[in-house]
Amino acid sequence: MAKDNFVLTLPLKVEKWQADILDKRYELLRQVYNMVQHKLLRQYIYFSQQKAYKECGKDTKKKGKFFAEHPFYIKIDGDPCEIKFPTWKKSNTTASNSIAKYVSKLSSYKLGQDKTLSDFGINSYILEELGARIMKAWEDRLYKFKAKHISKREYGDVNSFSTRIKKSDNKISYPGFTINLEEGYITYNTNGRQRKQAHPIKLPIDFSREKKGYAVEALKGGLESIREISVVRKYIRGKNKYYLQLTIDGEKPQKGRTLGRGNVGIDIGPSTIATSSLMGVHFDKLADKCDDIEHELYLVNRKLDRSRRATNPQNYNADGTFKTIKNRERRVWNYSNRYNKLKLVRKELFRRQAEIRKQQHLAMANALLSQGDTFIVENNPIDAWVRRAKETTKNKKGNYRCKKRYGKSVAHHAPAMFVSILENKVKSLGGELHKVDVGYAATQFDFTNGEFTKHAVNERSITLSNGHTHQRDMLSAFNLQHARLKTDSRNIEKTVDNYDIEQMNADYPIFCRLETAEQERFKAIRHYERDALFFVGVSNKHLRCQPQEETVANRHNGGVGRKDCNISLGSENAEITGNGLIRESIARVSQVPDECHPFAGKPIVLDGL
Repeated sequence: MAKDNFVLTLPLKVEKWQADILDKRYELLRQVYNMVQHKLLRQYIYFSQQKAYKECGKDTKKKGKFFAEHPFYIKIDGDPCEIKFPTWKKSNTTASNSIAKYVSKLSSYKLGQDKTLSDFGINSYILEELGARIMKAWEDRLYKFKAKHISKREYGDVNSFSTRIKKSDNKISYPGFTINLEEGYITYNTNGRQRKQAHPIKLPIDFSREKKGYAVEALKGGLESIREISVVRKYIRGKNKYYLQLTIDGEKPQKGRTLGRGNVGIDIGPSTIATSSLMGVHFDKLADKCDDIEHELYLVNRKLDRSRRATNPQNYNADGTFKTIKNRERRVWNYSNRYNKLKLVRKELFRRQAEIRKQQHLAMANALLSQGDTFIVENNPIDAWVRRAKETTKNKKGNYRCKKRYGKSVAHHAPAMFVSILENKVKSLGGELHKVDVGYAATQFDFTNGEFTKHAVNERSITLSNGHTHQRDMLSAFNLQHARLKTDSRNIEKTVDNYDIEQMNADYPIFCRLETAEQERFKAIRHYERDALFFVGVSNKHLRCQPQEETVANRHNGGVGRKDCNISLGSENAEITGNGLIRESIARVSQVPDECHPFAGKPIVLDGL
């Protein structure tokens, strides 16, 4: 089922004096966040040193039982507040309510001699939402093991505050806010007073970028459908911009997209995706435009490291390593103005990369909707791809292999994010997306003889028992397309019964012709990108015959003009080592006609089918 609520984001027209008022509130919330985390950390350190807690290890149930028996006590003006953590990670209502109740009481917390947080318009509803964020940080630390430690927020890290709907006597209100949908503006009470003593600021909503009446359709339910109001600050191109986010109950408005018919098999990797359906077979890189930003980030990080070492020589040894420090001794860091400016440049690059990645994922997911109505993807352990190898091994030359896996690739291309976006879109249109267990072993299965054969990671081409050779990921997507879905898809054994062999034999000729057409298309638009051609299954003979241009940019990036670059196509971990990556520029991609791009909405027509 689709989500019962969605978020509508609209830009706000904020003047300079209004931005200063909002920035002051963000800073006060940051200080409250750090104060509460400091109090909770002191309690956590005290309990973590007890023998009973150390015996729990990483057992979630034992930890939950321990914290349920040992609640935190934090004082507010001398009155202790009890905070109980849940006995199980899914039942988090007790802890979240207790933390939110404690933080909401801080509205009367004094700032100086005669002012409190409520005098700055920070009421108990806004603080309650801040308490939910604090609880989420502790959940990731105690139960989900996503965070190694609880960190405090630096200056400028808290960039939103919100309030939820309040219903009383058949009246709807948003404490601290008022919203007028007809005239298109919101007001925020900056001092928390009522009536004539209040000092609200009026923030107009910018509807100029709104297209095709989407906002009007989303707000057709009126004020009653708005569950929460948030004012968000974003740092874009060196300036702070402010947005209104409305959490609205109901289904998200549709944009006229429809699902196709049939099964679609999806084989997803750290940076690539392969799909197979009766409409077409496609192979492409996930968020390929992020590769150029990755190189810019590398250069900025190198500048930051040089600046940090130049201004802090006391923290480094002569060989460039960190100096060891004694217990309870802290390193002192000095940062130059150039260093702070470079941090803003890196922040902007991260923002651009995130926006481009999300836009490409959305575009690819929208194009896939017309391929079918039932999508099947292998539930791969993407978290395990990021972790370093535990075993220490050597290569044929006797050198130690690097323990790195696919951490950077997963971070830049976000395969799990794409699957999540596709799942939300498919379910909102009434389709299905099934995540089958890795026990299906789609890459190992040979439907021509019904056997499972393991292949090394660097084997990009697989030859079946009938003598035909196919690209590894495309063949895996074809197998997933014909997987038999089961109610309980956990702990599946490798058997032929997991696949519909009869239907696979019927669709195999179509798959062969579609795969050949896709490989030819891929060669045409990426014939300068050796690593992409390798992953698509092009032979080494084809790689040697490709024309390679000698340019200054290629020499600088370790490309074809550099003879001693370290390129290992087909290494055991399928990574391209060194800096010898020959990437295709955005200008070259823009020159390719639309019919050559995957997911162009024009299926390949097969003669006689």
